[in-house]
Amino acid sequence: MSSRAALCLSSGVYRIYCFEKLAVTVEGVDFADPALADEPDVRERGVRLELRGLSESAEAGSIYSSRAAWLSRGICRFDLLESRPHAADRMHWHPEMSDGEPGERVFDAELSADPIAWMSRALRDVGPLLRRAGLDPAAHADDVIAMAESAGEITDVVAKILAEARKPWPEVARDERGLAQFTM
Repeated sequence: MSSRAALCLSSGVYRIYCFEKLAVTVEGVDFADPALADEPDVRERGVRLELRGLSESAEAGSIYSSRAAWLSRGICRFDLLESRPHAADRMHWHPEMSDGEPGERVFDAELSADPIAWMSRALRDVGPLLRRAGLDPAAHADDVIAMAESAGEITDVVAKILAEARKPWPEVARDERGLAQFTM
């Protein structure tokens, strides 16, 4: 693991990589798309990666006290989703997000053809993603460098979760939003 990035949380298949002002979250997802409820192939399963803001508390305390840290809602999102194992038919990204809600899905043939290489390139140069989200990459220069240094490690985790998602799909119970508990 890069000395500039730390694995902050590990629970099931949810990972958070914290930098100074930015974070990357990686999680396995499995849901029934409510927009396709009456159609075949309603299920989408795979990996979701989000670029998020990170802030820490400036609260005073003893040298032994822990500081609180908060993740903002996503700045942009990458969904490596499939309607069945190895279909690569629903892989897309959301360059814009508003208050956590994703904008339009953007499909890219290169993303579907090689999602891990595509994600690696995106993480090695997040400047354009930040600019598109209205953030100044220069204000996040250390994070841009640290994220580039951690891109291999992060995409290794993405590849592992995607490989698990591509195994034969188990029957699952869903919550009221259509999300299933993703297990590895």
